Amino acid sequence: MDVKEKRHLDRRKQIEQSVIPENRSRIIMVNAAVILGVVVIAMVIQLVSLDQLGGQKDNLQRSKASAEATSSPKPQAVPSSTTKKKNKRIRKNLDTNKPMVAFTFDDGPYDAVTKQIVNVLVKNKSRATFFVVGNRIERYQEALKYAYEHGNQIGTHTYDHGDLSKMKKHQILQEISQSKNAIREVIGEDPGLLRPPYGTVNNKIRKLVGLPMIYWSVDSRDWQSRNKKQILEQCKGIQDGDIILMHDLYPTTADAVKKLIPSLVKKGYQLVTIEELFYYKGISLEAGQEYHSAR
Repeated sequence: MDVKEKRHLDRRKQIEQSVIPENRSRIIMVNAAVILGVVVIAMVIQLVSLDQLGGQKDNLQRSKASAEATSSPKPQAVPSSTTKKKNKRIRKNLDTNKPMVAFTFDDGPYDAVTKQIVNVLVKNKSRATFFVVGNRIERYQEALKYAYEHGNQIGTHTYDHGDLSKMKKHQILQEISQSKNAIREVIGEDPGLLRPPYGTVNNKIRKLVGLPMIYWSVDSRDWQSRNKKQILEQCKGIQDGDIILMHDLYPTTADAVKKLIPSLVKKGYQLVTIEELFYYKGISLEAGQEYHSAR
């Protein structure tokens, strides 16, 4: 091999040696890029899988919630409502074969008379319903509490004893709400019944009051006569299912009650609250409706 060829060969080797490292670097870089790409793709796939799994879980939870919503509702805990308290106050030992009547007393409470009437009721194992006027409660709250604690029912006779039929909507609502608040502060529960003052009612009242309205079938007219004998005369025709109207404002009413209640009990009558009377007679009391008796 001559000198010229040897030089050419050496030059070629030098070129090859310089090219090989460059190619190797490119290969390494390409491989690294491929590996990085694979890693990125794998991560993306994993994230997509996790997202799909989360979506499946959300769908499962929504499906479960939907199934629960469309299934039969679970019974809810019964709050300490007026109805529940009322049912607890209905005596379960009354005889359905014996006649029942409900005495009701308006315009109280009044210490001097209300307590006398309650004592007569207690002595004769009887109960009644007191429709109280809200603006009297603060002064005579002891009488109200006394009546309630001895098992009697408390209803509202409005707050100011105004004629509801002559009032505007907001006035009617105020009369009811104020009286409810006053009663609740003393006995711890709202009244479940209303006796409209003067017995006046119209469609506006029926829609607004939100309570059954209790009237009467026997009017003692005690407010008019204020006479024991005349009161007893007015109550001669009492029958099973009657609601008797009286007022616990007059001592003569208390005197008449002392005679009338024992007489009725002796005849076999059971003297009950309004809720007891309608409960045992199987009559449902509906808000906005008027009831004159349980017959």
